[in-house]
Amino acid sequence: MIGEDIYASVRGQREWSRDRPKPEHLSHIGIAGVEIVDARGTHAFDYNTLTMAFVTDDLLKRLVPIEGLASICSGEPAVLYRTREAEIAMTGEEIYRMCRNALTPEEFEAIVAQVGAIWELHDDFYDPDTGEAMQPQVEVPGYPHLTEDFDEDEGADLRH
Repeated sequence: MIGEDIYASVRGQREWSRDRPKPEHLSHIGIAGVEIVDARGTHAFDYNTLTMAFVTDDLLKRLVPIEGLASICSGEPAVLYRTREAEIAMTGEEIYRMCRNALTPEEFEAIVAQVGAIWELHDDFYDPDTGEAMQPQVEVPGYPHLTEDFDEDEGADLRH
């Protein structure tokens, strides 16, 4: 990540804003673009193809953590998740669950504390006050009450 504090103006901001400042070094990424940087290189997606890569391509198995990089959510070995708004060190599993609107409140808090609320955390998906997932598409670890009404036959988790 870049050494300057490019997130100072949004750090801790709990609600996403369309006019959020966008880091200049990420300006090459399109409005719906996503890059995942792992030890082997940069992998480019949009939000839909990223989700499908996790579901159909076993992307989780193919990502190789960057040596010395730790997830801001768990401290586990990480890759970089990049969008036009931010770059965040996360594990592949955390990225997958973020794509499926299923981060834990603690993971929500960790991201907000470092880079502020990004589009993936906006208030259609997460309660800005509690960080709880409001539309999780897969199980939220440690929070079974958030997904107790799911019918897996209706596509709650396409990986199974």
